[in-house]
Amino acid sequence: MTRGTQLWNLLIGGFLLGTMECKPAQEKPSAAPDSTPPAQAVAQDTTAGLGGTSWRLVRFEGSDGRSLTPDDKAKYTIAFGTDGRMNARIDCNRGTSTWTSAAPTQLQLGSLAVTRAMCPPGSLYGRIVKDWASIRSYVMKGGHLFLSLMADGGIYEFEPARTEQSPAPAPLESTHWKLTELEGRPVLPTLRQPEQAEPHLILNPVGHHASGSGGCNRFSGTYQLKGDRLSLGSMNATLMACPEGMETEHAFLNGLGRVSRWMIAGQRLELLDAAGKVIARFEAFNT
Repeated sequence: MTRGTQLWNLLIGGFLLGTMECKPAQEKPSAAPDSTPPAQAVAQDTTAGLGGTSWRLVRFEGSDGRSLTPDDKAKYTIAFGTDGRMNARIDCNRGTSTWTSAAPTQLQLGSLAVTRAMCPPGSLYGRIVKDWASIRSYVMKGGHLFLSLMADGGIYEFEPARTEQSPAPAPLESTHWKLTELEGRPVLPTLRQPEQAEPHLILNPVGHHASGSGGCNRFSGTYQLKGDRLSLGSMNATLMACPEGMETEHAFLNGLGRVSRWMIAGQRLELLDAAGKVIARFEAFNT
């Protein structure tokens, strides 16, 4: 028996003992109507412990006994939403996925949509992305979360992430998204006439109408949205000529045509191409 198996058996044993109760012998009650809850209700109950929680990585222990620890716990976090979606930070990259738990201790993670920045040497990014689809079960013990890989592949240990008073994630649609970075370069303020708006994007769910400004000209068009998939059609723009910002505007409009996915973390939006490369970054702006 490997060290990983022994550790997992101890965790499961502790979980089961914690749920047992010793009761004195009682007379067998008379038959009562079957009150077994439907499968859907059972699934909802078993996911209640994970939904709405956030965790940061403590260590990974492989079946060979080797332990890997992150250089900074805050750079490796996962957050389980109550709607079956989840967000992750994996070193220098961020990702989104889905999660389901059909029974106690069971856990299934969906495909991981993640950015693909080059993280520094020693990063656990490659390991975690590789193991993501192999996670099959979980146990909460001592305030920590343990995620086990299939085939005794190892165990990830997490601790609760420090909760800070931060605003809820902004919705993709009906939010004024201010452009802050384009193709890896910050978007700096330029001199604009009063009638000109800063570069931004707004997605209106009514009619799937996209609109915004490149910094000089206003544009509008349509978009299609399905899960984390997003595509924007060709944009119609006004034809003003401005002394500054035209290069950024052209790159912005061209970049919108290459968008394939989207990702939100807090008040920040990232638009990615089909290869997972970040095209543009935005911040939610309260108009």
